[in-house]
Amino acid sequence: MEIQGRIESKIAQGEFLGNMLLAVRSEGPRLEQVFVEHVSVLAERLNVFLRANGHIQKVDYNPAEFWPAQRGRAFGFVDGGVAAIDLPGAAPLGIRVGSYVVRPGDDSESREEFKPEFSIVDDLYAAEPSTYDLPEDLDDRYDDRAKLRDAARIISEIAASLALWRRRQDIAVMLVHGPLINPAAPYGPPKFPYFTADAAQALFGAPVAPEQRHFVPLYRRILEELKAVGAPVFGVVERDGGGRPVLERLIFKMHEEGSLPEAEKKAALALLRKYSLSDAQILDVVLESGEYLTPISIPRQEPKNKWPDNWKDRLSGYPDPLTTFLKPSETVRPFRIEAFEGQDYEEAIKLILATARLLPGYGFPVALDIVDKFAKVPSWLSKGIGASHKAVLLRKAFETEDRKLQEYAIKMLSVSSRDWFFRPKA
Repeated sequence: MEIQGRIESKIAQGEFLGNMLLAVRSEGPRLEQVFVEHVSVLAERLNVFLRANGHIQKVDYNPAEFWPAQRGRAFGFVDGGVAAIDLPGAAPLGIRVGSYVVRPGDDSESREEFKPEFSIVDDLYAAEPSTYDLPEDLDDRYDDRAKLRDAARIISEIAASLALWRRRQDIAVMLVHGPLINPAAPYGPPKFPYFTADAAQALFGAPVAPEQRHFVPLYRRILEELKAVGAPVFGVVERDGGGRPVLERLIFKMHEEGSLPEAEKKAALALLRKYSLSDAQILDVVLESGEYLTPISIPRQEPKNKWPDNWKDRLSGYPDPLTTFLKPSETVRPFRIEAFEGQDYEEAIKLILATARLLPGYGFPVALDIVDKFAKVPSWLSKGIGASHKAVLLRKAFETEDRKLQEYAIKMLSVSSRDWFFRPKA
């Protein structure tokens, strides 16, 4: 099916709807026709360039040959889960990173291994939290608790990958659910706390100097260690997030090699911004089933103008991942795969495609879904902890005879700001 036909088919299925709504005011009634024309031209030019220059490769999907050849080999999968607990007067931090190792074709009891590789249970409001070194003065504390949780989750997952490789060097390919390398600049602003000595040692697997315990240098050190030991680890990103760094890089490459004049380069970049088109959306109509881009290096630490002054030297030395997109089948949107530069990725691509095709209509490595279910903190547990905590606070409030304290406890423990306790009195 030609590019324009694919785009029209995607539109009929509801794809590109959000992108078209962004331009509805400027295009008017001819919106769909103009959208199809513009995007088709860009996608077709990109398709011709990529295929003419050997930037698209194909994996032959033959499960009857692939899986018997993998008999007895170990494959590892890593994912982390975060507990969603809302406790009044507390800032709980609950993270669990699990691993799943499987040997296809092995019928023995050692065929599969599930193991929690790393976990954090802490309260960011505690007087002495075990994860971060927080100052005693509340005014000096970092206020964005969501960023603290994100930083702990990101570094925990890569630390667990390193721990798994140190423990199981027989693993032929290791897949991490999510990016292999995340932007580190958002976790380097002033007041962002350092990890405690115990937490840093647990993450790295060895004692860490005090100046190295901040997220920015410690995360980089774990990544560099994982790369140095040659661990066959790859990040597999299920949702592209709407970004387009690969497309933009390819457009500049086309311009540099003379396939795209300056005016057309500017028009192509403007078109991507105008319709807010993402890498996955355009590559969905360019790639065919089983095809993937030849991996290219994408700097994950840009833009540099957002680098905190204190960590510019550290951020400049971060490794850049080799990035590709794989389209597992005709009906599934391609997903992103990341590897360290210099990594042999061909074997991993074959495994990723084979595991993504195991379930009809799924289109993502099923073993990553297995480890996701293993690592995920169940909602019943999070809700149970929250309910128990609220019950204890409420009981303590009513053990006193202070009516104001009781009313305050009731309001604080109310689930929603729209609860009737908060409604104005007549």
